[in-house]
Amino acid sequence: MADTIANSDFDVNILDNALTEPNVELTFPLPTDKETVLDLETNEKVSNSFSLLGNFIKFFSSIKYDDIYSNGEFKYSVSKIGGKFNRMSKEFMAERLQKTDEKLDELVYKLVDSELRMNLIKAKDFSKRYTEVKNFMIKYYSAENEKNLPQFGSPTFLKVCYITVIKTVRKMFPQGVWVNREQMSSLYKRYLENPMSIILLPNHQSHIDYVMLHLILIRFQMSIPTVIAGENLNVAIFGRIMKGLGGIFIKRSFNNELYTERNLTNYVEYVLMNKIHFEVFIEGTRSRDGKLLLPKYGILKTLVSIYLKQRRQEGNRNFDMLMQPISITYERIYEADGYLDELIGSDKKQESFVNILSNGISNLVYGVDRDDSKKEVTKDGFVTNVNRTLHGKIFVKLADCFTLSSYVEDPKNRVDYEAEDDASVSEQDINLKKLGFKILHAINNASYLPECAIVGMVIQTYHYMSGKAEFNAADLLPMLDFLINVYQEENLSPTNSKILKAIQELTPDQKIELIKMQIISFFKFTRINPETNVVRVDNSFELLYYKNLTIHLLIHKCLVSLILLKTSDRMQINKLFYIFTGFLKNEFLFDYNYNPRHNLSYILERYQELGVISDSFEVKNKYFHNVLATIILPFIESFMICVDELNSTVVKFYANSQNKITEQQLISDNLMSKDYPTTKSLLKIIQKENMKMFEKGNSHFHIETYNKQYLLSFLFYLNNLKLIKIFKNKSKTKAYVIIRNSRDLKFILNFLQRFIMKSEVDNISLNYMIDIVDKNFERDANEYRAKL
Repeated sequence: MADTIANSDFDVNILDNALTEPNVELTFPLPTDKETVLDLETNEKVSNSFSLLGNFIKFFSSIKYDDIYSNGEFKYSVSKIGGKFNRMSKEFMAERLQKTDEKLDELVYKLVDSELRMNLIKAKDFSKRYTEVKNFMIKYYSAENEKNLPQFGSPTFLKVCYITVIKTVRKMFPQGVWVNREQMSSLYKRYLENPMSIILLPNHQSHIDYVMLHLILIRFQMSIPTVIAGENLNVAIFGRIMKGLGGIFIKRSFNNELYTERNLTNYVEYVLMNKIHFEVFIEGTRSRDGKLLLPKYGILKTLVSIYLKQRRQEGNRNFDMLMQPISITYERIYEADGYLDELIGSDKKQESFVNILSNGISNLVYGVDRDDSKKEVTKDGFVTNVNRTLHGKIFVKLADCFTLSSYVEDPKNRVDYEAEDDASVSEQDINLKKLGFKILHAINNASYLPECAIVGMVIQTYHYMSGKAEFNAADLLPMLDFLINVYQEENLSPTNSKILKAIQELTPDQKIELIKMQIISFFKFTRINPETNVVRVDNSFELLYYKNLTIHLLIHKCLVSLILLKTSDRMQINKLFYIFTGFLKNEFLFDYNYNPRHNLSYILERYQELGVISDSFEVKNKYFHNVLATIILPFIESFMICVDELNSTVVKFYANSQNKITEQQLISDNLMSKDYPTTKSLLKIIQKENMKMFEKGNSHFHIETYNKQYLLSFLFYLNNLKLIKIFKNKSKTKAYVIIRNSRDLKFILNFLQRFIMKSEVDNISLNYMIDIVDKNFERDANEYRAKL
């Protein structure tokens, strides 16, 4: 099948021979002429001390215990697992707290000074109070560091973890975790030529992401990284294991805690000064719907701050970091069922050691055999996977890397790019948003298109357009061919071009077999009868994940096609494109997109060349545009629903309150969700009311429209536009929503309803919509006007 051709670019399955031949052969020989490539004080040889457990494994199994991670530490990197690193990092952090961190001294001084000015202490007690507060801070953050910072385990600990994880992951992903040998070897070779910390920047879809990258680095004889992880994973036993493997636990938000961020920066600086690899998920949390989330900038600010301090203040002219974006693609993530529940309104299940342990053991003990036994065929001949745990391949691909120095030292990457004084540049001067988008665009450009994503997109689009829940697989072939042609219009990676061409060259019968195989392998709520080839869509919701794995390739064209179905006036097309890229800027990576193929003018010219629109922008091929418009329409409708329900629901709560609730009352911790909606309860109201209509068949929209991730992103976008305000209570446990501009919210709703349902577009409304969108995006507006 087509995947055999495409997978030739992924030539190493890191789960194959992982215990009998732990070290993957590189494309170049590792240097052996030096004792170590790094001459740093913290480095020391890894001890191969006597280990009863290690000897037991060697004597009673075929596992090559001594070869596991034999080159990972000391010789080609700083040794973190010999004990000295843990001791010295602890001493470094203690010294920062007690003596050398001027920021802490400044904070303590300001706090005590405020107490003095409030007459809470006398002037003669200032010194004593300063010492008390400083000692409290030292004690508090020392305890926090003990709880949250890594304590790297012994060589035996790491080897046993590796063996256990390999055995477990083999069961969870029996078809393998695939990488490219040349890519990994090239990264390693570049590191050896100029050793510096590699900043591993993967997309984040699963908790397994952490595990996969550790396994890949160990197998390619590279040093394991430290990893930023949410404090929710710091659960009993599992948290200690993660700390032993480099986990750094941080809060989701520092909530303006004055020293917490600085304390983290101190430890990260120590890591980077020792050229230790560092892994961070800049999306901040796992994406539930397959798309990349917008970047979070806190850790990027930390990295830039450390870089500037080392270069400017410390005079370390050679200090640098190698930024390595990484694309991780799952054919089926193991959290898929939980994600679906979350997206339709269920609360997120908090991680616990019991859950993590039970998942690991069930996969380790039962694995594939248990799943095959649950494969069922219903009385009417359809294969059902409802009771089956589904598996798939994982594809890991390196995107284009770059040094942080190449970004920071380029004046074009500063907020004020006309400033020329390099010596005074601070992290506030560096355009962190542009850096975040540069990383995520690189991930999108490198992302792999698995066959299941292509088939999922085809099924959902056909289901939406035809309105049919049951159809023959052969009916999908025109849609399959159409979308492959649209994909191929993009400047795809060689790997993706290869797989699309391979699918295109299949015979009709082979294409039907491909569709059949993907449905049986990966979908739970879309089924097929293998005898009749009839496809039945019980619930299209799971298909949005697969659609969103590929939608970044099509989103600009989809938007243009939707607009062209409503108007052929070039000025109106320009304005609508600007407005809708604004509406969707929290959903897609529209900012800092330098791909000329995504420019409106390029798309219109290409459409004219293809003959799907006339020279005057009149639609000539309605099917072409209807297909692409169908793909994007659920996002626009979701935004419309959010605006409608937000306005009516919040206004209703406020109107029904006997005493008008003030913002100050909401900030207090006295109100309950029943008194006033939080973002969480508001989303549940929106989903509950609309899902009832959907189930009764009274909804005009598809179930995808009501998913939580879309709705939440639109809430934040409206908050950015200052049409609503989202703020937290004092204890930071709830986020409330108030309406700031009901008039403009109602105008947006009216505009969308007329555009979507009646195809009505007028210049006065367009100009007012642009004014609304421009409220918080002045630079975007200026760029838009320049293009006009």
